[in-house]
Amino acid sequence: MAVALLSQGCTLIAVKRSVYQFDHPFAVKDAAFRRSLDTFGNTMVGGNSAELLNNGDAIISAMTQAIREAKATVNLESYIFKSDKAGAMFAQPLIEAARRGVEVRVLVDGTGSSHSWSILNRMRDAGAKVYVFHPIGLWSLYNIGWRTHRKILVVDGTVSFTGGFCIADNWLGDARNPKEWRDTMVRVTGPVSAQMQAIFSQDWTYTTGEILAGDKFYPRLDRTGSVEAQGIKVSRGDASSEAEIFYLVAIQSAERSIHIQNAYFVPDEQIREALIQAAKRGVDVKIMVPGRHIDMPLVRMASRSHYGELLQAGVHILEYNHTMMHQKNAVIDGLLSTIGSINFDGRSLRANEEDSLAFYDSGFAAQVEATFADDEKYSREITYQSWKKRGAEQHLAEVFSVFFEPLY
Repeated sequence: MAVALLSQGCTLIAVKRSVYQFDHPFAVKDAAFRRSLDTFGNTMVGGNSAELLNNGDAIISAMTQAIREAKATVNLESYIFKSDKAGAMFAQPLIEAARRGVEVRVLVDGTGSSHSWSILNRMRDAGAKVYVFHPIGLWSLYNIGWRTHRKILVVDGTVSFTGGFCIADNWLGDARNPKEWRDTMVRVTGPVSAQMQAIFSQDWTYTTGEILAGDKFYPRLDRTGSVEAQGIKVSRGDASSEAEIFYLVAIQSAERSIHIQNAYFVPDEQIREALIQAAKRGVDVKIMVPGRHIDMPLVRMASRSHYGELLQAGVHILEYNHTMMHQKNAVIDGLLSTIGSINFDGRSLRANEEDSLAFYDSGFAAQVEATFADDEKYSREITYQSWKKRGAEQHLAEVFSVFFEPLY
């Protein structure tokens, strides 16, 4: 099992875990909360438009269309970029863009895309700049656990995408059956695209040494809508995890509801305690995680080992059983929402390179909330009584999985 986790990029985390303190002086709806968001990393900026994209068919169509319409630059970062049908669907427009003079940059992870050399070389041969973040080799064992799990596409510095989508056949289709995974991306235009460009640039410059600057990367960005948005990142080089601080403050500031969909839900004690306290003060806390179709069963066991304390506090846990649920969405108090690559586990919150977009907009939050409600139809709620009655074999498996939590 440990070997399987290592092949997924789930390796030992050698990063400091900070203990954060927060006195909960305001609510999500308060102006003080909105202003405080600016202190967690990037500034929350207005004037954006945001389009929710659900599942492979819609996601691939929107992303490849943006690449085909590119005039100057295409910057793509993906944990997984496979040499399969989905990979070809992205490689072809990237190749065509490079051949017509667009500057194409592709950054993939050395673990997630370790068997993708043929398709990566095709793009290189067409003129795209293609690099691997921390390639796997004997000379690089010291940073084998430092992965980029980001999913970012920025076109011409004006249109950007992020979410849980990876470039592989698992993400094809429309989540109609277990072969078609459930996932979400968001397409944004407006000033926040500059923040997504900067997040991409961080890993690109680290890997290649090339500094991305000037109008072709950071053009003037006019208002395209009324949505306030903010780019959030995790980077091992940061002194603290702005994502973990963001979620802790948001959870502790919730008054009405916290609805989370997360593929790999193994939160640390601080996050668990924040969720427990929210439920105890009357907040409607719902956590949706993958059910029987999860691609990493050991992670599910580790997640289930913590169900008891959450359920006893009044947290609602739902397991999505239609197919593998891979999205990383959250909505708090019907006002604050997030979509990105960040899982609620130690790797995502402290060790990986990660990204997310936060939105402070009730209209967009309602759209994310609607997808949660739709997915509830395919989910089974776990009660404390049913969790307690699980068999001895399941209980032992959960206990065993806890020893591997440092790998997640």
